[in-house]
Amino acid sequence: MKKFLISLEQTFTVVSLMVYSGTPLDALMTNGFTVKEGDRILFRLFFTFTYIVSLALLTLRWKKATYVLSRDNFIWSLIGICALSSFWSLDSDITTRRVIGLVGTTIFGIYLASRYTLKEQLKLCLLMLGISAVMCFVFALIMPQYGISGGESGAWRGIYPTKNVLGKRFFLSGAICLFLAITTRENRWASWLLYVTSGVLILLSKSTTSLGNFIIITAACLMYYRVLRLKYKVMIPVLTFIGTLGVAFYVWFVNAADTVLGAVGKDATLTGRTDLWPIVIEMIAKKPWLGYGYGAFWEKSSESSLIVQVVQWNAPNAHNGFLDLWLGLGLLGLLVFLIGFIVNFLRAIYLIRLDETYVNLWLLIYLTFIIFSNLTETTLVDQNSIEWILYISAVFSSKIYTSANLQKWNQQTSYIV
Repeated sequence: MKKFLISLEQTFTVVSLMVYSGTPLDALMTNGFTVKEGDRILFRLFFTFTYIVSLALLTLRWKKATYVLSRDNFIWSLIGICALSSFWSLDSDITTRRVIGLVGTTIFGIYLASRYTLKEQLKLCLLMLGISAVMCFVFALIMPQYGISGGESGAWRGIYPTKNVLGKRFFLSGAICLFLAITTRENRWASWLLYVTSGVLILLSKSTTSLGNFIIITAACLMYYRVLRLKYKVMIPVLTFIGTLGVAFYVWFVNAADTVLGAVGKDATLTGRTDLWPIVIEMIAKKPWLGYGYGAFWEKSSESSLIVQVVQWNAPNAHNGFLDLWLGLGLLGLLVFLIGFIVNFLRAIYLIRLDETYVNLWLLIYLTFIIFSNLTETTLVDQNSIEWILYISAVFSSKIYTSANLQKWNQQTSYIV
């Protein structure tokens, strides 16, 4: 009976991860992503179900859940600002609903961190992404009307709404697979296989931003171990140089993608985004301190309509996570997020140098992923987002592991004394 319940819980976790990542039902039940948001009630019910079950499972382990909840004040401060922003939001109803979704998504991330070890979490993600990869091939090859974007010279989107979402998912998949391949011997072949498959799917999606990110995260994974063992006087300049070089390569790669990729063709999305960003910055300047309210700006507001008129395309967001966070929560929210992010980034570097544990290495890799994935897309502090779930689980898993080790060290020291 116990084994059955454990298997049932793991099944719930994998299915929930797929709900947050993207399921084939999205394409099938929306007729190839053509229905309006108002027709997607079933998907909201899926999310609500994961919120309720996750909360129930946390309640059953309330002592550990309480301990986990106290590990990071920056995250709770940020969520508090999101909630308070309903008082000055362009649409308080939309902000309230989205805050509820954000809290539910955060609860699922905390459930992951408190229920599973980091490697168990990533192996469940690996299973989910492996299933998603197979379904992407099935949709593109057997049901191309769903799996291949129309009018984009055969760009694959698989089970996802756009080619960029497919690229973003398997950019994440590549990071997880490479991390598991270099830190775990068990089923290493599966990690390498999905890593290669992820690269192939990114190529087939013709998303040059995702391909550039995939190359950068691969280099980052392979370099972090070696670079972080250097002396501080050498390590800091090297990390600064590598980070600067990575951003420069990213921008150059996306702009010169037609030359680099040849047959893949020019992806002009960055050009569209660079037209969008100056207008977004003008809107930020009108309400720089507190923003327009969490999740409210792009929801049919007069301000977002003005942006659409100027750029002449239907921008769903700022296509930059940091600008969108500033739009929604102002400089206050942006600074709270950045301070927490930088603290965790530096903490991960320090702890890797201290004990070289894989938990903190993953935190560093994932924070690098967050930076690059939000330069041209928006996944920061996003409700019903697998990126936010994994951010929560990475931060809390690192702190749980470090606290446990500190307690063991203190016990050993007391025993010696």
